[in-house]
Amino acid sequence: MADLRLFIAARPPDTVLRGLSDLSRLLASRGDGVKWVRSDSIHLTLKFLGSVDEAMAGAIGDAAARCARGVGNIPLSVGRVGAFPDMRRPRVIWVGLAGEIERLGSVANALEEACFDLGFSKEGRAFRPHLTLGRVKDRLSVETIKKIEQSKDVVLGDMVVDAIELIKSDLLPSGAVYTTLSHFPLT
Repeated sequence: MADLRLFIAARPPDTVLRGLSDLSRLLASRGDGVKWVRSDSIHLTLKFLGSVDEAMAGAIGDAAARCARGVGNIPLSVGRVGAFPDMRRPRVIWVGLAGEIERLGSVANALEEACFDLGFSKEGRAFRPHLTLGRVKDRLSVETIKKIEQSKDVVLGDMVVDAIELIKSDLLPSGAVYTTLSHFPLT
């Protein structure tokens, strides 16, 4: 069977995606060395699995469904621009999340354990919920750094995580294309 590149994530609503798209356009500067994420590709990653044998997709879906049961909706607010690892050496530009982060972290931890039981490695870093706006390919321009610093405290609205999805990622020259394989409501 073929390998699939998979991850488990939650998708923001269209209202938040529009705000993120507007923010990306505001932050982008000519020659800034950033590959900005298309708004329809922005998601909240809960567990990245990487290259997976297609035969494992069912077991992963079953595990994700178990992790979604009994959780209920998780309200979050979207805002605060930052960078990983930090603004001195940015590799990823992101927008943070606030609200019921502990409950969201519990879902991420449950997915981590369930996937570990299926033979996947555990993430070496603590869960830091965010929505990726762009990946820095080169140096950030001074203009972009200033725009990010001026937008640090931006508030883009609220979202409710009411489901998680098992998503396939196809890497193409034009960028990643995401396809939802399974959808699991947080019941």
